[in-house]
Amino acid sequence: MRNSTFGLLLLLVPTAALAQGTVAVSSVVGSVEWRPVTAARFAPLPVSTQMVHVGDQIHTGAGANLILTLPDTSYIVISENSTVTIQEFWAGSTRNLVDVVVGKVRFYIQRLGGKPNPYRVQTPTALIAVRGTTFEVASYAKQTEVSCLEGRVAVETVGLPDREVILEAGMHTLVYAGAPPVIPVALNESLIKNRVLQVVRKDGEDAVLTAKTAAAIDRQIRDNDRMNRTTDSLPGSNSSITTDTQRAKPATLRYPPE
Repeated sequence: MRNSTFGLLLLLVPTAALAQGTVAVSSVVGSVEWRPVTAARFAPLPVSTQMVHVGDQIHTGAGANLILTLPDTSYIVISENSTVTIQEFWAGSTRNLVDVVVGKVRFYIQRLGGKPNPYRVQTPTALIAVRGTTFEVASYAKQTEVSCLEGRVAVETVGLPDREVILEAGMHTLVYAGAPPVIPVALNESLIKNRVLQVVRKDGEDAVLTAKTAAAIDRQIRDNDRMNRTTDSLPGSNSSITTDTQRAKPATLRYPPE
């Protein structure tokens, strides 16, 4: 078993020594299993293992954790009872880092030279775009919780690319399969799965919503996604923005608008 401090390990594993397609194994505590991309099943991770590769899968047991270091000295802390798959992080303009199949992983992403690292993290339900930050991903069953501790991250649901939300430092969100991310709130606040806007019809008015009012309601529901931001701080191939500056976040929305 190996266990050492983060700072010492980053000094001992220089960036130039890491080849493309490999991730350094910096620290192992407890029972950790490894399934190389060429193997059919998991086996205990050998003490002598220095690197893991694209397609390899790692599983940590109860009380275990694993630290992996990337070529740019960013590093990943995999908590107990977690399973991750190493992805093709160096390919293309957006680098797919890991797939958090199940469990909790914390990411410490470097901003070398003041420039963002366009990493992306995946779970069965969520895609997280990173721009140099510290954040945590917890993936269980059919939901993913994403917490931003420093910097900012963009979160979207797999299959719903136009419903992205931005997490600032100190915020978190929850992503369910097939549903837009939950409206972000502070880390010390509970996440609400379904945000409900009350629509009240005034006496004597037609009960049929006009197209303008329906669009206003939709805008409130989608107030932090790409379709309802005047600027897109994390642009991508699916990004879209609006010039509508009259958006707000009321607790209720009356019909018709006053």
